[in-house]
Amino acid sequence: MQHFGAPPRSERFYPDRVVGARVLEYDVLDSTMDMARAAAEGGATHGTVIRTATQLVGRGRFARHWESNPGDSLLLSVVLRMPPLPIRAALSVAGSLAVRDSLAETLGVECGIKWPNDVTVAGKKIAGVLVESQITVDGAGFAILGIGLNVNLSPESFKGIAETATSISQTLGTSVELDCVEEALLRNLDSVVATLAEGNRPIIDRWRTHLTTLGLQVTIHARDGTIQGEAMDVDEEGALLLRVQGGVIHRMLEGDVTLRS
Repeated sequence: MQHFGAPPRSERFYPDRVVGARVLEYDVLDSTMDMARAAAEGGATHGTVIRTATQLVGRGRFARHWESNPGDSLLLSVVLRMPPLPIRAALSVAGSLAVRDSLAETLGVECGIKWPNDVTVAGKKIAGVLVESQITVDGAGFAILGIGLNVNLSPESFKGIAETATSISQTLGTSVELDCVEEALLRNLDSVVATLAEGNRPIIDRWRTHLTTLGLQVTIHARDGTIQGEAMDVDEEGALLLRVQGGVIHRMLEGDVTLRS
């Protein structure tokens, strides 16, 4: 059996599913994304999950630091052997939908999704999704789907997210077992990734129904600047259709959304 870097604390197998058929759990990692990439480069199979209790330099979109205390969040990344391009584009959509479904179905936590992939409760972020990929010249390679979910996190312990984040325990008023949340999440991830293999549209359509951004006046902070307008809709690839002054529609592939007064 191959291992990648330091040995994991535990190694679990679930032959009844593809995503999460093998779960490697570590006490401490710099980043589950980096370990998953190393695992993929070392031959880890499609669906292998890397999970850690403590992440020292976890990251979100645009290389932002992901805040967590030891053992208070579900931190994992999944190795996905490179699917076709349209499916890769929908992986972050699938990830956010799996988180939303897991919280709603298993714990009764009513969530929305702020475009493109932040899962929110009452407007506060409870989970984030990150996708990175490595492609060779012949089109082979892999994608890494990373998820950070605030389970028993107290956002007040981090000045930068105290007003904008929440957690499952804060929402329910009681602590929650991380393993139970993991089981629900991996089950839903397995389902949505299998659905993606048949095409993007069913996942995109279902994700759209949970978007909290549509119909609102927003500012999009993108890599090349900001743009304001009305979030009209999303297209078949999950891009946001933003109507700006004058009625021109801009197709936004990425960016951070803030609401305008």
